[in-house]
Amino acid sequence: MLVTRRPGGLCLITHPEHGRVAGELSRRWGNEGFQAPAHQEALTTAATHHDDGWYELDGRPSFNVEQARPAHFLELPLEVTVPPYGRGVDSVYARDRHAGALVSMHWAGLYHTRFGLHGGEPVAHPLAVEVVAEQDHRRVAALRDAWGGRGRRSEFERQTWYAYELLQALDLMSLALGLVDTGQAVRGNDSVSVPQTLARIEQPQGARSIPAVPVAPGGPYVPLTLRVTAPGEVALDPYPFSEKSFEIHVSARTVEDRRYRSAQDAATAYHGAHPEPIAVRIGPM
Repeated sequence: MLVTRRPGGLCLITHPEHGRVAGELSRRWGNEGFQAPAHQEALTTAATHHDDGWYELDGRPSFNVEQARPAHFLELPLEVTVPPYGRGVDSVYARDRHAGALVSMHWAGLYHTRFGLHGGEPVAHPLAVEVVAEQDHRRVAALRDAWGGRGRRSEFERQTWYAYELLQALDLMSLALGLVDTGQAVRGNDSVSVPQTLARIEQPQGARSIPAVPVAPGGPYVPLTLRVTAPGEVALDPYPFSEKSFEIHVSARTVEDRRYRSAQDAATAYHGAHPEPIAVRIGPM
């Protein structure tokens, strides 16, 4: 669950909804400045369903006992998130082996600096190390099957890594659209890197920067700036989509910003809150 504190209360957006938005963005990726992915169908399936494992956790929803409110996704320990996330990855493999391999890469990359796209150190937790090893092994066989002997495997793998790197950009872009209050225009020229904001339920002011977005397979890589220019309007620079502008809707629930008596109390408030679509029009700066 993405949990942010906003003027009207706590805004709650599920991970499957975040994935649906990433899939909507994926379908539009590519223009004269950004190469469209060769593996479009697999990428869109992976983007749409990469966080389906959170269905189990967001459906409760999970509870932060210390803060006495619904839990933000980075507040949950790996012991809680790894088993359901793994079942979500299994479900993507059942849909499409190539998409499953991309989601395996995504999951492993979360614990391993997104395979060098971002800085930092690999997560040393034993569960994270186990996930990286298992998913690396699993995706090799799946990609061999998806290639199927058609064309050069080197080109297939090159395009697959491009799809993986696009998935990281789509993931961060969709997360930014879920965490930022798109109902309020941003003032000033400062921007904050999206990865630095992911753990915060009180989001900092300013535009958002998405690092290491690939322009084509193997690069070059550019930072992409996302800015709320007016209520309900988001501008990107550089602009990576095929449509000059388009509208998406992000489904969110709003609950009272208070200390809840129990997980059940929070769950009752969550399930009693009607999901409302937040309209966002996306275009170039």
